[in-house]
Amino acid sequence: MAVETVEFLKKKKTDKFIQAGEIAKALDFSVGYLQKVIQTLSKHGLVECKRGRIGGVRLRRRTITLLDLWNVTCGELDVVDPAVPSLKKPLKVFSDAMSKIVVCKKS
Repeated sequence: MAVETVEFLKKKKTDKFIQAGEIAKALDFSVGYLQKVIQTLSKHGLVECKRGRIGGVRLRRRTITLLDLWNVTCGELDVVDPAVPSLKKPLKVFSDAMSKIVVCKKS
């Protein structure tokens, strides 16, 4: 849901705030749940929110990677000292790969 929301905002190519209801309708999401996702993205500085009748959400960060979204929605990957030491190398490879996948890059 977070990935699709960021992609939707990127495709809008505007700095105007877009209401959660519009995003939810376009992506066929529950408005209530989408608002929780947007709140999480905002808390971590990926999007900016504005309250009120002319409020909504817009992208804040210039570049957002898949790793950024993973860390925000699933928690930080511990590649330095994982709970299972034998996963250190696979987690590092996974983390490196996700950090190269750019979901959004604003010009």
